Amino acid sequence: MANEEAFLRKLFQDFYQKHEIEGPPETETREFGYGIFGRKIVNRNFAFRDKKALNFFLRQSVPFFVSYSSALYRFPSRRPMEAKELLSADLVYEFDADDFHGLKCGRKHDFWKCPKCGKEGRGSQEVCDECMTPLKVEQWFCTDCLDGAKEKVFALLEFLEDDFGFSEGIAINFSGRAGYHVHVRSEAVRSLSHSARIELIDYLTANGLNIFSHFKKEATFFSCPPQKEKVGWPQRILFELVSLLEEGDVEKISIMGDISLTEAKRLVRERKQILSSINERRTIPSIFGRVSSKGESKSDKFWQSFLGGIVTKIAPIDRQTSIDINKIVRLPETLHGETGFISKDLSRDELKEFNPFDDALAFSMDETVKVFINKAPRFYLAGREFGPFENLETELPLAAAVFLLARGAASLR
Repeated sequence: MANEEAFLRKLFQDFYQKHEIEGPPETETREFGYGIFGRKIVNRNFAFRDKKALNFFLRQSVPFFVSYSSALYRFPSRRPMEAKELLSADLVYEFDADDFHGLKCGRKHDFWKCPKCGKEGRGSQEVCDECMTPLKVEQWFCTDCLDGAKEKVFALLEFLEDDFGFSEGIAINFSGRAGYHVHVRSEAVRSLSHSARIELIDYLTANGLNIFSHFKKEATFFSCPPQKEKVGWPQRILFELVSLLEEGDVEKISIMGDISLTEAKRLVRERKQILSSINERRTIPSIFGRVSSKGESKSDKFWQSFLGGIVTKIAPIDRQTSIDINKIVRLPETLHGETGFISKDLSRDELKEFNPFDDALAFSMDETVKVFINKAPRFYLAGREFGPFENLETELPLAAAVFLLARGAASLR
C-alpha cells in the first residue's frame, strides 16, 4: 500500500497547507499524539507552544491522525505521565456508531468472512455459525448509524444542562469517522476528581439505579415521583412511558418492556385509564398483576426492562473516554486517516442538520481517480450513490476514492 499511502499523504499535506487549524483552548498545556497510515496513535507526549507551531507540524509531518488531551498539564511533553503535573481536565463524552450493536442498517453494510472455513455473511456476529471460529466484522457506517449517535449527543446535552447545570463551555465535534465527541470545559468540571467523574458516568448510564426507590411499589400500583421533581431519571422514565402510551406503537412497547405483542396490544387498549391514573393520581397501575416484594412479578420485570430501554437512549457512552483523564481524542478540524473526512467542530444548531457524508468532505467530487475496489457496500457521498463494489476497477470522484483508499478497501490503478 506504499503508493496509496504516498498518494493520501500528498492530499493531506495540500489540505493542511490551505487550512489553518485553530487548535484547542490552552493549546500550550495540552499533550498531543499522532498516527500514521493504518495506525491511529504511534507517538504521543508532544506539545506545541501555540497555534503556529501546531500548524507547522501538520504541514511538515503530515500525520494521518491527530489527537490531543482533555487534560491540561504544566509540562505536557514530559514522560512518564506523573512528570507532566496535571493542572485540570475537561470532561469528554464519546458516542461512536461502532458501539451500537444490533442496528438494523448493519445488515446492509457490514460483512464478514470466516478465516477458517471461508463462509461469508452480512451484519455483525462474534463467531462463524459454521465452524465457530471468532470473526472480525468489516464495519461500515451510514447516515442512519451517525443519526443514532447524534440522537445520543442531544440526550446527553439535556442531562448535562438539566441535571448538572453544565451549560457553559460545551463544545461538540464530529470525530471524522463514526461518531461525535462532547467536551465540557467549564471551570465547574475541570477540577473534578477521578471518583467524581465516575459518579457522573454512573448517573448518566443509570448504573446502580433502582427504579423501585423512585416508583414506590404498592399492592396494585406504583406511585410516581413527586411532581416537584422536574428533572432526573424518575421524571425521564415517566415521560418516556407517557410518550410511548400516547404514541401507541405496539412493537416499540413490546421491545421496551420485553413483553409479547399480545400483551403490548392489551396495554395500548388500556392506555387511557393508565394515562388518567398518572395525570390525576400520580400512580401507575401495576398493569400485569400484583407486584412482588421480591421483584419477580410480571409488572416488576416489565418496569425493569423499561428502565433498560430508557437507558439505551443515551448509552453507550464510552465509559473509558469519560473517566480517563489521560486519554487523547481527535483534534477538531483535522483529517481522519480512515475516511479522509474533516473532524468538524459544530454548534448545537449545526449538529441538527449535519450529515458527515455531505458536510465533512475534504476533497473534490469533480476530480476523478482510477481505483481497484476489493469490496465495499453501497454508500453515499455528497448526495451521490456508489457501489456496492467487489473486485472491480472503476473511476471515482476523488473524495470517494480517498474514502475507500484510507480504509484499505481499494488500491490505485
